[in-house]
Amino acid sequence: MIDHDESLANDPLAALVRASAPERFESGFSDRVAARLRADREPALSAVLQRQFFQIVPIVAAASLMLAAYNWWGARETSSSPIEAVLNLPQVTLASAYSSSVLYGAAAADMETQ
Repeated sequence: MIDHDESLANDPLAALVRASAPERFESGFSDRVAARLRADREPALSAVLQRQFFQIVPIVAAASLMLAAYNWWGARETSSSPIEAVLNLPQVTLASAYSSSVLYGAAAADMETQ
């Protein structure tokens, strides 16, 4: 803590320090400080996207691997290849591709039952 007593008023070194100290900041200082604070407060879009990517991708990758393992386990004996078992896609034939339920959806199936 600095004591302000009368002996410093007559000290030439103290007078020299007081004379060399700036009285105020240059013009535009407050604008520069406000801009720097805004830049520090608002993270860049790339930083936000990178953080979200690192949080979401491991979860999605784990879920994809679990679904692939589940599909493979359920279709391992019915598929001709391991890739078809992992994807567990239905067998597509010309007859199944041109059936009315595929072409017109569930509405055609409902009309056939009535």
